Amino acid sequence: MLQQCLKIFRFSFAANTPSLATPWSMRPFKNEVSLPIIRFHDAQPTGQSITLDQEIFNQPIRRDLVQRLVRYTDLYNKKVTKATLELRDAASSGAKNHPQKKTGRARQGHRQRPGRNKGIKAHGRKIRSLRIDLPRKVRLQAYKVGLTAALIEGKFTVIDTEKLNEGKTKHLVQLMKGFESFTQPILIVTSVDPDDFFLRASRNLDTLETCTVKELNIIKILKFKSILITKEAIIQLTESLKQRKLTLLGENKIVKKKYSEYPIEEYDPTKPLDLKFKVLREYLEDFEKLKQEGQLDKFIQDMPKTKKVGRINTINHH
Repeated sequence: MLQQCLKIFRFSFAANTPSLATPWSMRPFKNEVSLPIIRFHDAQPTGQSITLDQEIFNQPIRRDLVQRLVRYTDLYNKKVTKATLELRDAASSGAKNHPQKKTGRARQGHRQRPGRNKGIKAHGRKIRSLRIDLPRKVRLQAYKVGLTAALIEGKFTVIDTEKLNEGKTKHLVQLMKGFESFTQPILIVTSVDPDDFFLRASRNLDTLETCTVKELNIIKILKFKSILITKEAIIQLTESLKQRKLTLLGENKIVKKKYSEYPIEEYDPTKPLDLKFKVLREYLEDFEKLKQEGQLDKFIQDMPKTKKVGRINTINHH
């Protein structure tokens, strides 16, 4: 039943789009694309479908952008961790090889300089990061192109959920046998909060790899020929890309509020002051106490006066 449903879908899918050979300036799909939702526990269609967003899954095929994103993702965390010795780190004495003059030989510098026996390497390796820069808009567009290309190739299969009743590997293998693509490596994309039983059951399978929406990158999309993605994961992926939040690429920035958006309370003299600091509250209590006793004017007269002498303030005590 599943194979017949997928064959019918692929026929209508092929009629809707030409192929990956579409000109780079054209969108591959003419109409909206809907994918059938498959039940994970018995690999049978549920009778429901999900409509994909045209702004994400219907982008012109730009292979140059995909190549740049693959290179950026591959080099993102790569570093050169070993370095050659520099002249200051080489083990040698500071003694001069021979006198500077009156020997008939050429002048000699450091004993471990480049070109000498057991000398250091000129312009050797240094510890550095291999990460390259790529504009954020280019990354976002290339990611959408990768999703569109995977959709054209028929890699995506939408399942209802990944939740299991028990965390047994043999139980998951029995469920995956209903999918014809289980004979080759397969990727299952879950929501941000995957099921614990599913993670435990899929831990020991070599032909099965799992990842969340945040961990899905362009290399995994191109690597696997079959991708199972949950309905909730498609919704989260669409919302995150619409808001331009590429958390999987480390670009989740905090949006700061403008000064005009903060609430400003007007001062009301009828209400008592609400001071946060203890010192200010004590000053206010002393002020109210002196005001009630009628000693406020006397307290002000007895306060030490200050006078400015240049930039220095001096206090005159009575």
